[in-house]
Amino acid sequence: MGTYCLECGAAILGRCDKKFCCDMCRNIYHNRLYREERRQITHINKRLAANRRILENLYSAGVKKVSRNLLEDVKFDFDCYTSSSTNHLGKTTYRCYEFKYSSDSHKNVKIEKD
Repeated sequence: MGTYCLECGAAILGRCDKKFCCDMCRNIYHNRLYREERRQITHINKRLAANRRILENLYSAGVKKVSRNLLEDVKFDFDCYTSSSTNHLGKTTYRCYEFKYSSDSHKNVKIEKD
């Protein structure tokens, strides 16, 4: 009883534990399998890079505090950040790579860099 290629269905010759008839079928199979995962990762990385670029441009221009509305106008994505932390007073600081930002009670966002 023979085994068949998971990609093209051709009969496989050789070792009994082989799953593909050739490297091309193996590559096609795995590329298809991980395509959606890579697409999601790429989309998130683009959003993070855009946020970082916005923070970097503001910070390098000397802006340390900016209104939340201005960030929204330049398409800053507040739902996309690399990490967050909350201090003992309940204030949350978000990180986008080497930049940190946090909101105050006046709808302003404070920008810092490590």
